[in-house]
Amino acid sequence: MVYLLAARRRKRSPTAVLEGATGLPVELHNRQRKRTNSLMPTLKAPLTGCAIATLLLVQWVSGSSAFAWRDKGHRVVALIAEANFTQETRKRIQEILPAGTTLADAAVWPDHEGRSIGDLNPLHYVSIAENAEGYDQARDCPERDCMVEALKWFLANLGEKNAPTIIKRMALRYVAHLVGDMHQPLHAGRLKDRGGAEIKVSYHGQTTNLHYFWDLDLVEMEGGSAEELARRLGAAVTEEERLRWQSGGPVQWTDESLMLVRTRAYSLGQSVELSDEYVEMARPVVRTRLVQAGIRLAWLLNLVFK
Repeated sequence: MVYLLAARRRKRSPTAVLEGATGLPVELHNRQRKRTNSLMPTLKAPLTGCAIATLLLVQWVSGSSAFAWRDKGHRVVALIAEANFTQETRKRIQEILPAGTTLADAAVWPDHEGRSIGDLNPLHYVSIAENAEGYDQARDCPERDCMVEALKWFLANLGEKNAPTIIKRMALRYVAHLVGDMHQPLHAGRLKDRGGAEIKVSYHGQTTNLHYFWDLDLVEMEGGSAEELARRLGAAVTEEERLRWQSGGPVQWTDESLMLVRTRAYSLGQSVELSDEYVEMARPVVRTRLVQAGIRLAWLLNLVFK
């Protein structure tokens, strides 16, 4: 999957939302309950007044951006999602995004313009205790400054009927992006090696680090453009898989990545030279996680705009 690694450091949090039983915002599960009263959460530090305002200013002044090949994974996720939208969802997204831009453009925005706000970098990952069986907010994200809590908060704001369009636009960009990040196993990697970024590896003479190998190299091994790969992966999904994947929420999907990062991504042995066997094990994991992310992103957005 294609994701730029955030600097793995704890920062101030913009995430504070109510949770439902599945880990999704209450708003998505109980339409009869009152929505959150505030668009911006209460913060321990001036992130809302300064960083968020700066981010919105960057959004306003930015023109069209050149997106590099490393964005392929996020674009694939967004394209798969678009193919599974309801008509209402498609209409609402067109109303939120700037004219001439797509959900695929929105999905890569946080790795470009969004990186201008350092306080938002920790929202792209979570580091879970090595002896833990799964994510625990109090232990792993006490300040709610990780991808799990951020996705919940941005979803809540995206579904807020009275939110200004500029707020919904930023929320949509981060929802589209974070669902992708959440399905890349090394975004739930170990703190001590920065999600694999400090593990140097090589494959067929090319040296990189483990995180980028999963972000970039494994995705590029799936030939074709983002559009071609999205069509290929989407066409292979069965109805049974689609229905099974449309469940859970940020906590459960992060726990899936935690299991995969421990049993697959970190199964290197002692060598820094990746074997063909390792790569052939990893490639189907990447394909599955890309298509799961796309199906689930569509499911979330269809619920939000229902």
